[in-house]
Amino acid sequence: MSDIRYHNTGMTATVNQADVAEVKRLLGEFSDKYKAVLTTSINKTLTTARTQATARIGNELNLKAARIKQDFTLQKANYSKLSGALIAKGAPVGLVQFGANQTQKGVSVKVLRSSPRTLIRHAFIAKGRGESISTVDGTVKEHVFWRDTPRGSLPAPRRFPTGKMAPRGPWGHMADKYRLSLERLTGPRIEDIFANPKVLHPVTIQAQHVYLQNVDAKIKEIIYRYG
Repeated sequence: MSDIRYHNTGMTATVNQADVAEVKRLLGEFSDKYKAVLTTSINKTLTTARTQATARIGNELNLKAARIKQDFTLQKANYSKLSGALIAKGAPVGLVQFGANQTQKGVSVKVLRSSPRTLIRHAFIAKGRGESISTVDGTVKEHVFWRDTPRGSLPAPRRFPTGKMAPRGPWGHMADKYRLSLERLTGPRIEDIFANPKVLHPVTIQAQHVYLQNVDAKIKEIIYRYG
């Protein structure tokens, strides 16, 4: 029943003529309701798969479930298209999301659940400038940055002011080392973690069982309602 497969960007659920024929047989005199069974079952299965994928990715990454789910898209089945998909796609997650803490020496983060916290020397947390940076992670406007220069030559982050607070020369110009461009630091992409067979394969296997359960439940519901 149904063909649920995973690929590089997610999983797809499709039905073939054999699936349709079997559902019609099970519905009996209510066989004209087969599309309701298939579309409902596919969509409920993909919704469950998204929840399970979010949980498994959360076991790998030190991220909140809401941020993980943000990069998932459900392509739902309908009566004209008896297929659906769960797709993960998005930019690398800002490092500030991984429990970033400012310290005297840099920024401490924990990206993987299985790894200890890591100190990124000379990095600092600040608000991003411009629409593209400030909204790249939804409502999060603070990010982890460092200067585009060899980090060994920089002073400690808390003593490395930016913008209006940066020291200025006699003519009001900022010192060159404070004018260097910023590099926003990021972690992995959700889609890459989802594509890992360790995550995607068990979610797909479970989705196949959930789909059969959803089909059975919907068929019984229709027979009970109209019978």
